[in-house]
Amino acid sequence: MLAIELQVPPFPLLTTVGYVLWPSGVTHAERQFDVFDLIICTKGTLYMAENDIEYKIEQGMMLILEPGKTHSGYRPTENETEVYWIHFQYPSSSQPKLIEKQSWQQPLLETTNQDTVPHPAMISIPKFAAIDLRIIVPMLTEMLKVHSVLTPSRSFDLHILFGQLLVQLQNGMITGSSQARSHLIGEKVASYLASRLESPFDSEQMELELHYHFDYLSRCLKQYSGMSPLQYRHQLQIERAKRLLTHSELPLVKIGEQCGFNDYNYFIRLFKRQTSFTPGEYRRRYQAYL
Repeated sequence: MLAIELQVPPFPLLTTVGYVLWPSGVTHAERQFDVFDLIICTKGTLYMAENDIEYKIEQGMMLILEPGKTHSGYRPTENETEVYWIHFQYPSSSQPKLIEKQSWQQPLLETTNQDTVPHPAMISIPKFAAIDLRIIVPMLTEMLKVHSVLTPSRSFDLHILFGQLLVQLQNGMITGSSQARSHLIGEKVASYLASRLESPFDSEQMELELHYHFDYLSRCLKQYSGMSPLQYRHQLQIERAKRLLTHSELPLVKIGEQCGFNDYNYFIRLFKRQTSFTPGEYRRRYQAYL
């Protein structure tokens, strides 16, 4: 599916949200904007063209018109047609990419609790797709309500609602993709591993609790994160160890145990392999207090 991929920060900024109920026989005017125009049809059919590419936006569908392109109606509405729209900007010299979205992999980012630079993030929203109006319409209604009495504080609220809408549109793409099942199971495996770091790694227990063969669970996690279950667990263990080393006075052996390492020497070797420091060296370098 074609998707518009937005790297954040910067965050897309909403400029307006609107609603209209058109009678039959209305043709959308021709115009060109320097903003994105997200159109959602909740009743009837809207016929729109963008740079001569025609889109039939039926009930339960959305289209994003891109800045700098000419868009217009190419035929009149045939029935009463209900439409919501949102205009938004992407304040960056690096414009969003229009791509054929094929992968929803979610690799773990390396973090510390001393980070001072935002971590890269990405959100992808469909160019032209069917959506779940049962979820989307209440969100649009709330956005219109906030927009109708706009103040500086409510403007911030509106941007938060807009961000939630974008996340929902992305989630709809994931659940409608061919990877939906493996993505969901990959998320479950990742959550399972994160909740059991102190316990020994047990593939048979994982099979029993998640109700799938371990090989299938491994493939789903690999597609989801790019890592095997053991690799994913190790990265989570090391991240927990980093936090304990910098913000606790626990002995190194105790930190290893709380991160699921019964073998202290193995904890040292793995920690150094992933960070280039021993646990003691890392604590001396990054400890938050003396």
